Amino acid sequence: MTRMNAILVLAVALAAIPVSVQFLAAEQKTPSAPASQPSTSGPTTQPGKELTLDLGNKVTMKLALIPAGKFIMGSPKGEKDRFDTEGPQREVTISKAFYLGVFEATRGQFAAFVKDSGYKTEAERDGKAWGWDGSKFAEIPGYSWRKTGFEQADDHPVVNVSWNDAVEFCKWLSKKTSQAVSLPTEAQWEYACRAGTKTAYPWGDDPDDGKGWANAADQTGKKTFGQHWAAFSWDDRYAFTSPVGKFKANAFGLYDMIGNAWEWCSDWYDGKYYANANKTDPSGPASGWFRGLRGGSWGDGARNCRSANRGGNAPDSRSGLIGFRVALDLK
Repeated sequence: MTRMNAILVLAVALAAIPVSVQFLAAEQKTPSAPASQPSTSGPTTQPGKELTLDLGNKVTMKLALIPAGKFIMGSPKGEKDRFDTEGPQREVTISKAFYLGVFEATRGQFAAFVKDSGYKTEAERDGKAWGWDGSKFAEIPGYSWRKTGFEQADDHPVVNVSWNDAVEFCKWLSKKTSQAVSLPTEAQWEYACRAGTKTAYPWGDDPDDGKGWANAADQTGKKTFGQHWAAFSWDDRYAFTSPVGKFKANAFGLYDMIGNAWEWCSDWYDGKYYANANKTDPSGPASGWFRGLRGGSWGDGARNCRSANRGGNAPDSRSGLIGFRVALDLK
């Protein structure tokens, strides 16, 4: 089976897979909601551990300080469901501490950006996006971050946003807060996701031990989408997105690094990224066709929800499975 067939976000879930939610084939291959947190008068730090950014109109975004350090990036050859693009394993150095969103960017936070800037997403400009129409996954006219095909509140992760949309959000937030806001590199993302672990998942090597850790394809999804849904054995109670922060945080205090929504990374995607990357602060190739995606989503089973798993998609692609999380480099 090729990487394209194996990593499709919904390939194992449903027979009909929309092209724009496919992931690139390599050779083979009870926190408060951020949208309603009290506003501050600008960026404020809390004892070196957290940073709170003011998005305006009483909407804030909380980031956690991720310390510098070293980790083993990628998956070992013996890891179950491993893809070739996850190796070779190597020790990578993250030379500088950085901040990363405690949560995925939410609908409420994205709405604050849209209201302040007047920005229209690519889905809104094109008049369509991939999503669930009540009976199948397809490219649906009128779908965007505002209309996803399933119920969302302001504390759910924003989805149906392209890489380009996410970058525009980061540019806006950088200007608004005078901070260097961006998407994380794949190396930063995996380092933060692992938070000191070396196992296939943040909770260990057994996917059945993940109950309470992630909103992913589960038994609730199987009831919604049918018996062919490739699901974890546990029930997370959400067929689609959940409010951010509903599941366990990792050792860095980050929520939903696995599941809920795929997260755009800043890097160009390269099937040989690990082999060619620097060992200190790697950032991927200088150009490419696809941008990196990490973490899996509410529609993904065990294979796509591993810490080392990598996907890629065109910068203008969007679906109800894809969102983002912001990073901030220290000055």
